[in-house]
Amino acid sequence: MLILIKVGGSVIRKGVDNLVKEVPRLLGNGHKLVIVHGGGYFVNELMEKMGLKPRFVTSPSGVTSRYTDLETLRVYIMGMMFLNKDLVSRLQGVGVNAIGLSGVDGGLLRARRRETMVIIDERGRERIVDGGYTGKIESSNSDFIVKLLNDGFTPVIAPIAMDNKTGGPLNVDGDQALEVLSYSLRPDLAVILTDVDGVLMNGKVVGRASITEAQELFKSQEVRGGMKRKVYTAMQLASKGIRVVISNGTIENPISSAINGFGTHVIPNQ
Repeated sequence: MLILIKVGGSVIRKGVDNLVKEVPRLLGNGHKLVIVHGGGYFVNELMEKMGLKPRFVTSPSGVTSRYTDLETLRVYIMGMMFLNKDLVSRLQGVGVNAIGLSGVDGGLLRARRRETMVIIDERGRERIVDGGYTGKIESSNSDFIVKLLNDGFTPVIAPIAMDNKTGGPLNVDGDQALEVLSYSLRPDLAVILTDVDGVLMNGKVVGRASITEAQELFKSQEVRGGMKRKVYTAMQLASKGIRVVISNGTIENPISSAINGFGTHVIPNQ
C-alpha cells in the first residue's frame, strides 16, 4: 500500500515520537510512505526571535495563510529545512532510510507565484494585495519520487516549491503539496495528521463523510483556520477517487489507527 502522509506543524510541536516509532513497522509490513510536513509555528518562533512579525491573511472562502515577503521567505526556508532534517534524522535513528527534500530539489514541486491575491481586510472587505513569495503548485515530479521509493528511500518533503518562471523558492501550503503529489502518485490512502482526533462538529468527531458532506463541513462556521484547509484538501482528493483520513498524529500508532477507522474518513463516490 502506498500511503501519503501530511504531518502538520501542530503534531511536530507536540512531538513526533509516536509517528517515528510506527514508520519502521509500516515499512516492514510492505507499505511505502511519502511524508510531507508543515511547521508554521516554528517559522513564527524564528521570526519573533529576529524581531519580525508574522503576518497572516484570510481569503474570501475563509482559508487563512501566511503572507510571505522576501524576509519572511528567507526565515520560512530556514525553519522548514531545519524541521525537515530533524525529522529525517529521527527516522534514520530508527532504521528508516529517509531522505529530506524541498520541492525545489529535482524540480519536485513546481509552482506559479501569486502576483496578486484577494484577502478580507480588517474591516471585512475584499481587497487585492501583492502576492509576495507565495505560490500555487501546478505540477510535481512524481517520477523522481517513484524512483526514490523503488530504491528503498522514504521521502520527507518540506513545503517549498520552485517558481516556474524564475526557478526561485516559494512558500506553498503543505496540504496543497500533499494534494498535488497525490494526484500524480495515486496513493491507496492519504492521511492528514493534526493534533485533534478529526473534524469536530458539536464537539464530536465526524467519522465518515461523503464528498457532498465534506463540502458542507467546509462551509460550516465550526470548521475554521487550518482545519478548513484540510477539509478542502480531503474534498478535492476524494473527488479524484482518493480516500483521505484527517486524524490525530500524536496518538500511539497514528497511521495504523487511521487505516483502521480512527479519524474523519472522506470517501470518494463509489
